[in-house]
Amino acid sequence: MRNFLPVLFSFFALAGYGQTYVGVKGGYTMSDIAFLPVQSTRMLFADGLDYGLVFKHFNLKYFGFQAELYRVKRGYRKPIDIAELGDTLYKRVNSYVELPIMMQFRLNLKLLTFHFNVGPYIAYLTQVREGDNSSGDYQMSKMSINILRDNRIDYGLIGGLGLGRDFKWGSLYVEGRLGYGYGDMQKHTYPNMPKQSKAVFQSVNVGYLFHFGKMENKN
Repeated sequence: MRNFLPVLFSFFALAGYGQTYVGVKGGYTMSDIAFLPVQSTRMLFADGLDYGLVFKHFNLKYFGFQAELYRVKRGYRKPIDIAELGDTLYKRVNSYVELPIMMQFRLNLKLLTFHFNVGPYIAYLTQVREGDNSSGDYQMSKMSINILRDNRIDYGLIGGLGLGRDFKWGSLYVEGRLGYGYGDMQKHTYPNMPKQSKAVFQSVNVGYLFHFGKMENKN
């Protein structure tokens, strides 16, 4: 408790000095996996929404940082190499809890704010589902995570462009992002695993932020 009080005091001191935002976000991710040796994969669409918390702070007019903690799903689809099944696709969906910490450049326009985010992320694997569409619709099953084969930790770089609007009651924003993983989805030391299995993804996000501190006058 003795160590917690200075941290709490510093937070409110920063909130009074600059602009601090806390809020929620939701989004939609499209993803694929870059394998080596190269495999014929297809992008993963329409597998639920991302959602989570957002923290953003500015002490300078144009530069600040944004951190998030949210749930995200990423994976891929791949044709099954069985001729009699035709265009049957295997599908894998990994669920992560993800923490990106990004520097943000912000430019105030007349009514809107433009921002550019870039920084690293780290993600922790919480669930794996896989299945195929041999019966017409995808039949997905929850799979046990094999710590000898499946990497629990993913990490990489993420960046995005967005527009927002500040109101007296809070702020709204929309953003498009691109990301690339440097950690492999599966461990290449496990038998029959590829040498590389890196995440490649893009997303669209919307968020609501409540602000602390004095809002900058744009007039």
